[in-house]
Amino acid sequence: MTTPRSRYRIDDTRDYSHRFHAGNVGDVWKHCVLVEILRRVAAARRVAYVETHAGEGFYPLGPTGEWSEGIGRLWASFETTTRDDAVARYVALCRRLGAGGERPTRYPGSPALARDVLGANAELTLWERDNTTLARLAEHTKSDSRVRLVCGDGLAALGGAIHGAEAGADAQVVLVDPPYTQKADWTLVPDALVRALRHSRRACVVLWYPVKSLTRPNAMIAKLAAAGVPGTIAELVTTPLEHQRQRLNGSGLLLVRPPDGALEAISAAAPVIGERCATHAGAWSARMQAWT
Repeated sequence: MTTPRSRYRIDDTRDYSHRFHAGNVGDVWKHCVLVEILRRVAAARRVAYVETHAGEGFYPLGPTGEWSEGIGRLWASFETTTRDDAVARYVALCRRLGAGGERPTRYPGSPALARDVLGANAELTLWERDNTTLARLAEHTKSDSRVRLVCGDGLAALGGAIHGAEAGADAQVVLVDPPYTQKADWTLVPDALVRALRHSRRACVVLWYPVKSLTRPNAMIAKLAAAGVPGTIAELVTTPLEHQRQRLNGSGLLLVRPPDGALEAISAAAPVIGERCATHAGAWSARMQAWT
């Protein structure tokens, strides 16, 4: 394992732990979209998957927590469903990889979801800067020869990671999932993405961002568009933005080169999640916007 030097400090978050947020509505939206994208590239002869902020792989869920507004709203209602759509497939995967009875008690993070969906033809490179978190992830992946763990700043290494993913692979998916604990992150993240995509022609990139107001997301989106990064945003808000609070109001994903059919499936998933996860009955909204 190596630790590259970096100009970026987005991962310098010793007070941050995703354990407090695991399974919340941001995770639900992010992971539902990610699973849908991955299943559409899984049949490729060789798939390269990269995460910049991998986390620990699985998360215990306490009796209460943010999960109650996310996976907790979907867990039981999809227990015996025969539906075959993006939300049903995602929840079924969470139930199979996670744990729980009437409520979820363990939630699978994106590395666990990606390992399962992509199957034997995938090579996964997972970046994580926090040593304790990386050690937990190593325990979950130690018997999987497909997985390469890197202790370091995945955002700073993004350009090289994308270039490496494109070399020799038939399909490439990169998940950029920073914690956004500092205001500066909203500048550092798009700057890193612009640099990384300068020499990329094929990789599908998924960038997650939180929504508590639209000011910072809109500024980041405008910056990426002005820099020539083509993309589509898929945003889901389940608590009206006029309600200020500590938890998320919603979250969004910037998708660069999503596979065929993914956007239609994602658009259909938004109202299913929105209606069930809305914290005020019927008050949810979705935004999909594309530019080239």
